[in-house]
Amino acid sequence: MADCKCMTPPFHYLDFESQNMGVDSTNGRFGEVSVETCKACGSRWLRYFVEHEHRSRSGRWYRAPATEEMLDALASTNAVELLRKAPWHFYGGSYFKSTGKRGTGPIIVDM
Repeated sequence: MADCKCMTPPFHYLDFESQNMGVDSTNGRFGEVSVETCKACGSRWLRYFVEHEHRSRSGRWYRAPATEEMLDALASTNAVELLRKAPWHFYGGSYFKSTGKRGTGPIIVDM
């Protein structure tokens, strides 16, 4: 996994199989939750995307390595909580002016 393209941004959607897990409507954010599997190495990732259409440059996404324990507990409404518990994550989008960076900082999904 360390040398795989799923570990180096920018990411391309064709490199992953994506399973939609629903929409998180908490606080009116309507975040899209998915589990992505890397086609090259099989690593699984929890991905969260949110964009506030009434605000420019508000699009942001987070992707964290998904453990079986995390996936067993996953619901669209607790995805942000699970991402916050991950030891690290990737983040990007127009809000961050980035196509992807690795981080350990806060998960910012609300306006």
